[in-house]
Amino acid sequence: MRLAGRVAIVTGAGRGIGRAIALLYAREGARVVLADVSEDHLQAVATEIAAFGGEALAVPTDVRDKQQVQNMAATTVARFGRIDILANVAGVARHGNVVDIREEDWDLTFAVNVKGVFLCTQAVLPQMIAQHSGRIINMSSGAGLNAMPWKAAYCASKSAVIGFSDSLAQEVGKYGINVNTICPGPVATELRSRNYPFENPALLPQPEDVAELALFLASDAARTIHNAVIRVATGPEPIPTDERQPDPKSSGNP
Repeated sequence: MRLAGRVAIVTGAGRGIGRAIALLYAREGARVVLADVSEDHLQAVATEIAAFGGEALAVPTDVRDKQQVQNMAATTVARFGRIDILANVAGVARHGNVVDIREEDWDLTFAVNVKGVFLCTQAVLPQMIAQHSGRIINMSSGAGLNAMPWKAAYCASKSAVIGFSDSLAQEVGKYGINVNTICPGPVATELRSRNYPFENPALLPQPEDVAELALFLASDAARTIHNAVIRVATGPEPIPTDERQPDPKSSGNP
């Protein structure tokens, strides 16, 4: 097992890519702390992990809230004594043309996608620094590398994750903490389907494809990989942009 004895926190673990990463980490021997705003989804994933003999702890957490995030980190250390891996996966996608997008949608996008990554990272760093080891894996997006119309808020937030990760990597590498960023292309998740209702998810890469890279980056095999920005699950868009008819208020869960 590639993560035997490790303790991992996965945010956004209730669904989509976060769920796939949490399940794979657990299958590879990690004790996994599941963080998400939906307690029901967390319990469902925890039950899945228990069914194959893994160990998971569900900690309902809104990554926008510093107190909840600090509690998540403290609960992890109290239960397991260490934090080896943080996978920052929680995210939202609220799209709309710049002239139309609501301020509250812009603010929510940055609160979850950027502030959430910052708060969770800040919460685990004291433990990782004390251990002189750790892996932080931040989930950006292909949209953070290549901007596109109708996605200004999302693209800007995911670009910010890349910049944050770069600075963080330069700060914490001396403590034996590896920081890397994953930039998925279109992936068949519930969040994606709400924004692109005409896509056939069977034609898209699956969350498990992204989870495999997250597993590699968390494992000993990636010990020399630091401050990398890696695209994964990329490919042609299933349908042309101008055929999409999304609701500008459509979103994923914060």
